[in-house]
Amino acid sequence: MKIDIPSVVTMFGLLPFLASSVSAQQKEMRQVHLNVFRVDAAVVAAQARGLFASEGIAVKITRTPNSTEQMRGISKGSFHIASSAFDNVLAWSGKEGAEIVAVAQTTDKIVLPVFVRPEIKAWSDLKGKKLAVDAVDTAFALVLRRILLANGLDLKRGDYELVPAGATGLRLESMTRGETFAGILNPPFDDKAVAAGLVRMGDHLSVLPHYPGGVLAVNREWAKKNREVLVGFLRAWLAGMRWAKDPANREEAIKMVAADLKLSPKAAAGSVEELSANGSLNVPGLESVLSLRTQFGFTPPMGPAIATYYDLDYYRAAAGK
Repeated sequence: MKIDIPSVVTMFGLLPFLASSVSAQQKEMRQVHLNVFRVDAAVVAAQARGLFASEGIAVKITRTPNSTEQMRGISKGSFHIASSAFDNVLAWSGKEGAEIVAVAQTTDKIVLPVFVRPEIKAWSDLKGKKLAVDAVDTAFALVLRRILLANGLDLKRGDYELVPAGATGLRLESMTRGETFAGILNPPFDDKAVAAGLVRMGDHLSVLPHYPGGVLAVNREWAKKNREVLVGFLRAWLAGMRWAKDPANREEAIKMVAADLKLSPKAAAGSVEELSANGSLNVPGLESVLSLRTQFGFTPPMGPAIATYYDLDYYRAAAGK
C-alpha cells in the first residue's frame, strides 16, 4: 500500500484545527433555558430536527413542580422562557420587580376537565372538601373556582378549601392518595386519572368558552437584551410547529412525540393536535383571563391594562410579519 506522506501530514495537521473549529462552534451555541409544565410537540420537533441548533441555540428544558418556582425563576433570570398559563404572567409580572410578558401561544384552545374521587357523585358532595390546585390564587385554581361557583359552591363562603399541591401530576397523586377530592387534570394526565379510578365531573367550556391555551413568556428585560436569541428560538419553534402540524408528517410527528415524552400514541396525537394554528397570541382570549382574575379580586401588580402583559414584536420578527 502506497502512503502519500504529505497527505498524511496534511490530514493530521488539520486535526487540531478541526477539533478547534468544532469546539468554537460549540462555544458559539447560545444557551436558552426553557421551563415548562410539560413539553409541547413543537419543541420536540424543533429539537429532533435540529431547528434550534440551526439557529445556533442549545435549549435546556426544565420541568417545573409548580408555577411559583417557574415564575420566580423567570423573574430572577434562572430561566429564560416559560411555557405557562397566561394567568401566571398576570400574577407575577411586577410582583418581584421583573416585568413578565407573553410572546407567543402554544395552544389556541384547551379543555380543562375537573376530575373527582369516585365517592363524589355530585358537585354538592365537594362541600367541606379539600381540592387540589397548583397555587391557590393563579391560573387553573381560578378556573376551578369559576366552575364551582356556577355549580353552587363558593370559596368565599367557605364551601371548600384549596390545597396548593403543585403541577398536574402532583395534583393527580394528591387525589389518588385521598388527600384531596377534586382538581383540574388536563391532558395527558386525564387518561391517567381515568386509569386511577377518578371520575370526570365536567370542564370549563360551559362557563369560560374563550379561555385560551398556554403561552410562552419571558422576562421583558432579558428579552430586550437577548432579542436575537429570543427571535431565533421562536423562529425554530414555529418551524417545528409547522412541521408537526403538516398532515404529511402526522404519523412521524406522533411517533416522535410519543418516544420523546414517553406518551401513549393517543396522548402523543393529542399533543400534536393541540398545537396552536400559528403561534400568535389571541389577545381577546388573554383579556378573558384578566377578567376572571379581577372577578375574584386579584388585580395584577402592574395594573389592569392588558397590553402591559404581552409583546407581539418578537413573534412578528420570528414569523416574518
